[in-house]
Amino acid sequence: MKEKGQIVWYKHFNELVAVRGDLKGRHREYCLCHRCGRFFPDDKEMNCPVAEMLFAIDRFFHLVTPVWECPQFVKKMGGEGEEGQNEL
Repeated sequence: MKEKGQIVWYKHFNELVAVRGDLKGRHREYCLCHRCGRFFPDDKEMNCPVAEMLFAIDRFFHLVTPVWECPQFVKKMGGEGEEGQNEL
């Protein structure tokens, strides 16, 4: 049984990377981008410039970087209810 926070290694896009085993493959659950109305990862023209730049860094350094806080966040239309600035 893996202890919480144990580091595991695996191939991600052909690159050997380290990750906490309990978080592997779960970044979409936590990343604000996937709940944001400005996030269009398949459309560079429409995509949030912050997400676009962060993804460029991720690709360059072979990282996965979930976004926990972002001043550019807006709730997706019809999305799950969120408290905060965009609903005031």
